[in-house]
Amino acid sequence: MNIGDQKINDFLDVLASNEPVPGGGVSSGLLTAFATSLGNMVIAYTEGKKKYAEHQPLHEDCGKFLRAARIESLGLAAADAESYAALNTLWKLDKNDPKRIEQWDHAVEEATNVPIRTMKLCNSVLTTLETMIGKTNKMLVSDLVTASILARSSAEIAAVTARINIPLLQDQVLKSELFDKVSTLEGTCRTLARNIEESCGAV
Repeated sequence: MNIGDQKINDFLDVLASNEPVPGGGVSSGLLTAFATSLGNMVIAYTEGKKKYAEHQPLHEDCGKFLRAARIESLGLAAADAESYAALNTLWKLDKNDPKRIEQWDHAVEEATNVPIRTMKLCNSVLTTLETMIGKTNKMLVSDLVTASILARSSAEIAAVTARINIPLLQDQVLKSELFDKVSTLEGTCRTLARNIEESCGAV
């Protein structure tokens, strides 16, 4: 599924249908893309202004990262659709079907790892947005906050997706590790988003 090439209304029509994909995981990836784009908009409205000239290297670094993160987020959205579609196909098979037995664990791990990767990307996006506070156009602090809310929401949705899939794994140790990883990432993303909102209110 090439998310980036779809028209918005076409995507929303499929999202609202009874098709297995796209779903929450794909929506999470798109929210991250929105966050990165808003972050770049803040930079675009800042570049060239003498007041922020000393922060130009930071703007360039953040802009470069956010552009790459946008591409990565759309890739993760597509990967989520693919991993869930594969899992859904196996789900429809009898539990004793050789194909399901052979491929099940791998399919579950893939469907779990993608949202965790999305959470890690959200963490990096939020960290980048935080560095921009006070060093970008003050007129766009609301957009910076909005970007952080989108990234935090994406992380929270990805956490829900991961937590639904983790219990399907057979390895108890891996289950525990993944639950801990998801909780840590979710907590970090929430803290970063809260810090950004509070800091922007003081700018």
